[in-house]
Amino acid sequence: MKNIILFLGLILTFLATSCSKEEFLDQPLRGRQQLDDFFSSPENAELFVNSVYAKVNGESWFQIEFFRQICEMSTDDNWAGNTEQPRPDISGIAAYNVFAGSFYINAFWENTYIGITRANIALERIPEVEMEEELKARLLAEARFLRAWYYYDLVRNYGGVPIVTTYTELLEPEINDKVRSTVDEVYDFVEEDLLLAIEDLPRKSEYAPSDLGRITKGAGLMLLAKTYLYREKWELAQATAQKVIDLSEYQLEPRFEDIFSVDNHHGVESIFEVDMITNPTFANIGGHISTTAGSRADQGFGWCMPTSDLENAYLSEGDEIRLRSTIIKHGEPVYGDPDNTSYDAAPDRNKSGRVSRKAYIPLAKREVPYVRGQHPLPVIRFRYADLLLIHSEASYFSGDENAALNSLEQVRDRVNLETDRSLSGNALRDAIWKERRLELALEQQRLFDLRRQKLNGEPRIASILGPNGTFVKYNTEVSTDSFETTNLGEPQNKGALFDVNVHMLWPIPPEEIQLSRGNITQNPGY
Repeated sequence: MKNIILFLGLILTFLATSCSKEEFLDQPLRGRQQLDDFFSSPENAELFVNSVYAKVNGESWFQIEFFRQICEMSTDDNWAGNTEQPRPDISGIAAYNVFAGSFYINAFWENTYIGITRANIALERIPEVEMEEELKARLLAEARFLRAWYYYDLVRNYGGVPIVTTYTELLEPEINDKVRSTVDEVYDFVEEDLLLAIEDLPRKSEYAPSDLGRITKGAGLMLLAKTYLYREKWELAQATAQKVIDLSEYQLEPRFEDIFSVDNHHGVESIFEVDMITNPTFANIGGHISTTAGSRADQGFGWCMPTSDLENAYLSEGDEIRLRSTIIKHGEPVYGDPDNTSYDAAPDRNKSGRVSRKAYIPLAKREVPYVRGQHPLPVIRFRYADLLLIHSEASYFSGDENAALNSLEQVRDRVNLETDRSLSGNALRDAIWKERRLELALEQQRLFDLRRQKLNGEPRIASILGPNGTFVKYNTEVSTDSFETTNLGEPQNKGALFDVNVHMLWPIPPEEIQLSRGNITQNPGY
């Protein structure tokens, strides 16, 4: 996978780096001759597929990954955090004071479609390349998975979007006549791509160590299971998650803290992981999140800071193991870093006096210089605990409470928490949902969980955010947290502006609407 990352600096010189939508539509005309070179041999074709991976995290901190952090800030798990810099383009989104045209929302759309374009190019051109059929099938399957991933990311954030399936479509004037497909049509397309990809994706054990990080059959099945979960296709989600379990290639890390270690790339729990390495020649191939989510007193940007509400969720469960490996609190020792016995979270500049332990790199493990884009901490997109909780939730809604309890119990056993086997009905459902929060906190899952989960037929997020939401009420009427209630640089009522009729989706970038001559329509309320 390191070869994938290193190659990006070469291929991206001609293929759509930080371009506008108008430039994006012009790209194929400029790059067609060079593309012939990239499909002149099996080796070059594989290198091109490597470039399709780039937009999973983005090629710079602001393209993809930071918007995912902003989505985290828009939940009860995180504050925007940074109270030193006035940035309404960030904290405004977190507070649901959202305007169409936000840079980060637009950048996510644009760069995700660039990833789709690259996948479409690969799917059109690779069949023409002479190579071993097994390799050709694998490369096509990787590109198809990645295209599905990008559309899955788009539909969760914007709702129905235009579906572009071929590279040559972009050469035609009719590209501007594209309209938004429905949510169901986009999800149908994601499922179709995944079902085709899964047939030819290798198992994790079939890859050489140097290729770990490439898409596997387990990753394909897990994304399909997630897609079924979002669509409330409970029995299909349960069965598909079970297929991943039956692969017998994944297991829970014995120690929770080892999941996010810089020394544990592609561990036994990892199903889909984006490698990060340090190489000064390529400024952005390493990780960014340790900086963007780090304390401003620790060379960080100070964004996306955990809430006391999240900390209380761990305390209410007696969950010390996950708490210490999820949240670092100002003035306290950093768990797992003997060299940092009193962390400075800069509470005068940080709303909550807390930072993410999952994004923290111990002092002795830091590269020199310790700068954004050069952090070796990998980003785990899918892991086995998430898969078990998908299986648990889908089993519950399929009426199989025993299977739901079995999968839930596996996750809790690791952190020495007992599972009440008498749980049933709504109590079991709520326990599964709480477990997802505790297990997957700060891993960019919370917003989408709250949007899809329903209470009495209504999105669960509406009971947590909004003027009468439990999170807002806690912060404005109950909390006595010494950090959050004294640093009012970020208002205590964050989330009060949430409107379930508007904020279940983000706005479509206005320039997309303009370029489409109005064929692409805006989401309601924007």
